[in-house]
Amino acid sequence: MIDTLIFDLDGTLVDSIEDLAEATNHVLEEDGLPLHTLEEYKLFVGNGVDKLLERALPADRKDEVKAYRQRFDSYYKDHCLKHTKPYQGITELIDILYKKGYKLAVVTNKPKINAVQIVKTLFPGKFAYVFGNTAYQPKKPHPCLTQLAMQLMDSSKSETIFVGDSHVDVETAKNAKLKCIGCTWGFRSRDDLLEAGADYLVDQPLEILDIL
Repeated sequence: MIDTLIFDLDGTLVDSIEDLAEATNHVLEEDGLPLHTLEEYKLFVGNGVDKLLERALPADRKDEVKAYRQRFDSYYKDHCLKHTKPYQGITELIDILYKKGYKLAVVTNKPKINAVQIVKTLFPGKFAYVFGNTAYQPKKPHPCLTQLAMQLMDSSKSETIFVGDSHVDVETAKNAKLKCIGCTWGFRSRDDLLEAGADYLVDQPLEILDIL
């Protein structure tokens, strides 16, 4: 019986693409580099900020990711909630799960400082743990943070399900030996989730309750 849900953040709980795109385009524009559209950024995200910047930078600047990362972080920390908001139906879903006693955690490749800020602001008191990217653990699809969340919540594999919107999330679930719910409202397509091997697909947040 499932009593624990581990959620991805960007593209799953919150629509953050506009703020991520704006922050990246900001540092590109400062140097007169080509900018990208929201649709392009949906394909750039999912593997952490360094990979986002690597994908956004021109070929002759990709070795400067570290310098651009510092500028991105400086801008994004003050603007990460400018446009970011929960997807329609997500707040209701999380409220229902919390009231029913489900154990909830977030595991994301977003920097931990930003992830904690967003989750605490938009879902105050609902998630037991928020794990984001730091210098000390590998990023998803490595399962270490997912497994740590399960350990801290005293949850077994048979009691836990992973919820995400991308192939990275599906791979994370598989690496942790968990079932995965793929959310079609996020940054990747239904076909991407099917190809990655998601166990379930949902088109609306409250459909997750039917699966449980």
